[in-house]
Amino acid sequence: MPRLFLAFTDDQDGDAPAVEWLVRGDDQAVSASGLAPAEELADVLAREAPWADDPAKVVVFVPASEAVALSCTVPGRNANQIRRAAPYAIEEYVTGDIEAMHVACGQIQRNQPVRCLVAPQTQMADWLALLEDAGATPGFMTADAMALPVAANQASVLYCPQAALIRTEAQTASVDLPNLVVALAGLCAELGEGEGAEQGESDAPTLLQINGDLGDLGLSETGFDPLHVQTVQIGESPLQALAECVDDSDAVNLLQGAYAAKRGSAGSWRRWRAVAAGVVAWGALALVLFAAQGFWAAGKADALRSEANGIYREVYEVQRVPGNPARRMRQRLGQGPAQVSDFHRLAAIFGDALGALTKAHELLGLSYSERGGFGAEVVVADYDALEEVRAAFSGRGMELVVVSAEQHESRVRANLRISTGG
Repeated sequence: MPRLFLAFTDDQDGDAPAVEWLVRGDDQAVSASGLAPAEELADVLAREAPWADDPAKVVVFVPASEAVALSCTVPGRNANQIRRAAPYAIEEYVTGDIEAMHVACGQIQRNQPVRCLVAPQTQMADWLALLEDAGATPGFMTADAMALPVAANQASVLYCPQAALIRTEAQTASVDLPNLVVALAGLCAELGEGEGAEQGESDAPTLLQINGDLGDLGLSETGFDPLHVQTVQIGESPLQALAECVDDSDAVNLLQGAYAAKRGSAGSWRRWRAVAAGVVAWGALALVLFAAQGFWAAGKADALRSEANGIYREVYEVQRVPGNPARRMRQRLGQGPAQVSDFHRLAAIFGDALGALTKAHELLGLSYSERGGFGAEVVVADYDALEEVRAAFSGRGMELVVVSAEQHESRVRANLRISTGG
């Protein structure tokens, strides 16, 4: 699946930020990339990524300086309670009004610290408005530094032209290159004093450098042991490195709550509009046909009822036909009540026969139909009990037929039918 990666640049002059973009094809190779002013982004996407309105294919990175990463323990009995309480738990770490902030939570587990990304709501609205104007609908948005890979007791650094992105398990940051050594020295000391180091889970803090390095002199000032420093090259640009490293299940997605991705985008609707119109047209035609069929059936039923009423009046020489003429005629012929009477009579006889048994028995079900007659399913103690039930019908002009019988655990399960002999 092709994917579009967008990265907002820091807004230094108060103008709309430029947007770096990169397209990876189905083979995950970079097919196109570049940097576009915000007002030109729509033209770029229409040409290079016309499918950018599909949220599953669009990932957006925002500056780490605009989205603060925090990790804290939040009380709550379940995920929903913890998510609602998160803004109040991190309020003391945020300089602005928490009510004006958007708080997104990572994976939530009880009694475990919750990773959060905090960004101003106005900034979130500006980012999403810019993307909407460009025809892009993101499904995943996170801080650029949070896309870096990280492990326990490790700091990861991505070198960019003007700054470096840093990530540890609990923090993210964007640091000017002149201040990078000082920042890493502080992180090294912090990691060395962490819980993992005290318990011996890691011999020393580790450093992962991506697409650059400090050199031996600068590295010695950070406090990281050169034996625990790894340097790798990923991609040809910072955005390409972020695109290859980002893990949707690890990084915190800012698109939550009121900013959740709208899966039914306008572009998708435009693609399916013709199909939807056809479905609606066929549905309307089907309704017309069903309505016509219903009117025809109603007219046919009225004609048959009028014919039945005429037959009833002619046969019984009456002017008024009460209720349903077919049912009234069956009652006059003695069909309806007789069936009910037969069932009650046979059920009473069968109940007396079962009641006469001295051994344990169980009635599982009864059935009756005009064609099949009276039937019963029973469980009795043994085959002798079946003979006792059969004997109870002798002298009544009826016969008890054992349709089937089988040993069921320590008892006998049988299907019986009463034959009236008539």
